[in-house]
Amino acid sequence: MKSYFITATDTGVGKTTITAALAASIKKSGIDVGIMKPVATGVLQKTGFRSSDVSILQHATKVTDPENEINPIFMPLPVSPYDASKILDLKFDKKIILEQFTK
Repeated sequence: MKSYFITATDTGVGKTTITAALAASIKKSGIDVGIMKPVATGVLQKTGFRSSDVSILQHATKVTDPENEINPIFMPLPVSPYDASKILDLKFDKKIILEQFTK
């Protein structure tokens, strides 16, 4: 299994958009695709997934994995994961992310 990790230095710079486009393109070529947003932050959505980013990724790829596998950690603040963890005084176990990734 090949894995790609998309990262950048700030929020709102297009990581989710690029990931959705890449994953959709790979899937369109006939390759089975999985998606993951290990840590998401944002405003809790009223319908669908907790994170709008997860909704974008799922819609682009039609992946039907459960939300907790696509997004193991969600913090309900529209800031960076680091800032959200500090403001909410939350610590998360990275093992949760690795366990979901290796499923």
